Order: sequence, then C-alpha cells, then structure tokens
Amino acid sequence: MKVAVASVITIFIMGGIPIPLPSTSAQSSGCNAHDSRAQLLSTDPVYIDATDLARTLNDRGLEVRCILASKEQHIFEGQKGAAFYRTDDGSFDVLFLPKTESFAPLQIVERREDGRYLYSFRGTPRSLTRMDTPMHNYFIKRENLLFHVWGQEQLAASLRAKFAQ
Repeated sequence: MKVAVASVITIFIMGGIPIPLPSTSAQSSGCNAHDSRAQLLSTDPVYIDATDLARTLNDRGLEVRCILASKEQHIFEGQKGAAFYRTDDGSFDVLFLPKTESFAPLQIVERREDGRYLYSFRGTPRSLTRMDTPMHNYFIKRENLLFHVWGQEQLAASLRAKFAQ
C-alpha cells in the first residue's frame, strides 16, 4: 500500500497478521484463531525489529500477547514498516524507520474540529497522511520508533515511562 496524495485519509487500524513470539507460549496464545490464518513472514522488513521490540517491552513489564502486521506500513517516506502490538494493557502500532534514522525532528500536529481529532505531520520523515479520528491519539517518539496509541491515555503514559531514560 502506498501513501496516497490526498487531503484526508481516514485510518482505522484494528487487525493484521499475527507473529507468534518464539520466547514464550503465553505470547503466541494472544493471537486468536482468526488472526493466525496468515503469519507474518520472517522475510518481512520489520519482523526482526518487531520481535526485538516485543522482547524489550516484556523485559520492561508490558506483556506482549501478539504482534500483527499494521495497516500503517507506509505512512512516512523511507519507513521500514510497522507492527501492531496486542498487550494485556491495550493495543498500539509501532512504526519503524531504518535504525540510522530518527523520528526526533517530526512534528505531530493535532487539531480539534467538530468533536473529531485531526492529525498531520511536519518535518522529517515526510508524510502526506492525514488522520481523522473520533478519539484522542497519542504518539511517542523513540529514536527510529513511533508508537501510535488510540484513545488509551494510561497505555500511552505507561509506554512513555518504559522508554524514559
């Protein structure tokens, strides 16, 4: 899927392709039977990054039950990919850049209009994507990772705390 040039792209992410984590059986059991029909291949560009991040999250006390492919694969120019994480505390996407790049210079612009939340991006990495959602979204930048959490303030705060250094 390529990023379309449009004034508004509505994004609703609710599913994907499961990656059972090899380290514990409890993590792979978090993917339901419907999810497990198509596995994310080990050849996916973010497979290793996604599983490494899951191990880091587990080590920091956030139990990852399942990793799935994300619909946010191509939001930014040069993006390596994205993964959807299902945890005991909620679900979120993580967008990955190559390890030599960073989301640090990215500005996330939030606007409220008619009770909706509108998001756009300025700076680098570049994106033409616009998000129009009914709930507040939280974005956490961490080097080459961008965590995207929808409507779950407590989960966003927990992720920020786990990566504060």
